[in-house]
Amino acid sequence: MVFGINFSQTGEYAHLPNFGSINHALNDTFSPGRILAQIILLQTFYYFTAIMLFSVMATLSGMNFTFDWLFSWEPVRIDNALGLSLMALWGTVALISVAFITIVVGRSKLAWDFAVTVHLFNLIFCWFYTGRFPTNLWWWFLQIASCLLMVGLGTYTTRWRELRDTFFEGLVDPEMGNSKSSDIHNPAPTESIALQEISK
Repeated sequence: MVFGINFSQTGEYAHLPNFGSINHALNDTFSPGRILAQIILLQTFYYFTAIMLFSVMATLSGMNFTFDWLFSWEPVRIDNALGLSLMALWGTVALISVAFITIVVGRSKLAWDFAVTVHLFNLIFCWFYTGRFPTNLWWWFLQIASCLLMVGLGTYTTRWRELRDTFFEGLVDPEMGNSKSSDIHNPAPTESIALQEISK
């Protein structure tokens, strides 16, 4: 064996490695590398959407944007306008993240995994940012509601995408192009007979 190539002792053809299987492994939906990239991308979209919405709210209300709105569980309350606004915006972020799950993940079996992972990382980031484990019941209520929303809608939209792709793939006939090309290069018998009579 030299560089992954097996040579037979009788001098026959060498058995080359199956590069197709290697590419399939790299592009596999369940490969660890691809799942890690999707987690990072989805988490980035999640916080980027929240920053954009919070910035718009700060501009319209005349307040200064702070990362406490993003990584702290203390401002999430129902006894003031800021807390209610943050809860509404986090719900909007969850709705927009459903579209990200549909585009980035695209698999109904993995939708709930990514939705739960996003909120798990959010819990970890909030814990480290504040230095305390979240004890705000309204913050926990918001996280659970947001997670359930992303799991339910994400599973539905990714399943719809899978069914749509399967439907359109069934409409495509891969042998149609081959049959047309064979007809061009191999004329019908009646045409060949007519050409022979003209030549005579």
